[in-house]
Amino acid sequence: MIFLRTLAAELLKLRRTLAFWMILIAPGVVILLNFFMFHERSAYYIKQNRPLWDALQKNSFVFWGILMLPLYLTLQTALLSALEHSEDRWRNLLAMPVPRWALYWAKLAIPCAMLLCSSAIMSFGTLLNGVVLRILKPELQFPAPLPWAAAWHDTWVASVTALLLLSVQHWVSLRFSSFAASASFGICATITGAILINSQKYGPWWPWCLPAQLMSAKPEAVAHALWYSAIGALVVAVLGTIEFWRREIRA
Repeated sequence: MIFLRTLAAELLKLRRTLAFWMILIAPGVVILLNFFMFHERSAYYIKQNRPLWDALQKNSFVFWGILMLPLYLTLQTALLSALEHSEDRWRNLLAMPVPRWALYWAKLAIPCAMLLCSSAIMSFGTLLNGVVLRILKPELQFPAPLPWAAAWHDTWVASVTALLLLSVQHWVSLRFSSFAASASFGICATITGAILINSQKYGPWWPWCLPAQLMSAKPEAVAHALWYSAIGALVVAVLGTIEFWRREIRA
């Protein structure tokens, strides 16, 4: 009950904030870009002789997993933490009769929910792209029925493989009061991930590369990313809770 009440209080803070609207904006940008790409280059995708649904989904999640999703989570965690860092609200918040673990996990649960919602919008917005393109570009005959199972699969895989980087970014944003420090850390980690994405040695272990494993044709690579991200996220969250519990808030 303490955790649920803390979570409800955190949710109230999100009203009329940029973090709330970013749930729609971030995937919406990718969906629109992919729509115009297919609309303007329809002849190219037809000549590829690939399943159109597969090409549409892969194009969407390549950009989402490698670049947009890590930057989106960087911005979300930094914005959520800035609600407390601004005007030094930590002293008042921690003076309340609420255990610190509840605060830490409530603040972690919110970006996790945002991640799931945005990934779902990304997946099912891609299906909507196919339906609209089928009308506007008759030569792009996306076959029926709609690949609902693939959309659910992409939603869950994208969400779970991003949990580790989200847990790390969440701790960084709470640990450092500077918005610039948290954002810079996430941007640098994302750029490093874009460099290491094709590395067989480092790519599978760098948290910012894991969401891109969704596009891998190897089931073992996807399974590795899922387990590594889920277990790693739990470890980082527990260690972050311990550090947050012991942290001293200076007056």
